Amino acid sequence: MLAVLWGRLGPYVLGAGAIALALLTFGKAQRRAGRAEVEAENTRQALNNVEVRHEVEDDIRRAGPGSAADRLRGDWSRD
Repeated sequence: MLAVLWGRLGPYVLGAGAIALALLTFGKAQRRAGRAEVEAENTRQALNNVEVRHEVEDDIRRAGPGSAADRLRGDWSRD
């Protein structure tokens, strides 16, 4: 009786399991791709922030000695 039942339902159970496995694998791949995209965007943003900071620091240095920026840097710098 059990062998007959398994013989009839077995292919359906195996097919459903294969579909479920394919969906889980696809979902994991999509999550991994999403994480990689977020990490790349964070890296781009960090590099942009560094570039902007360097531009501001260069502008401050170009202002010359004795400027308000020089006094602020001297009095308030964390360096």
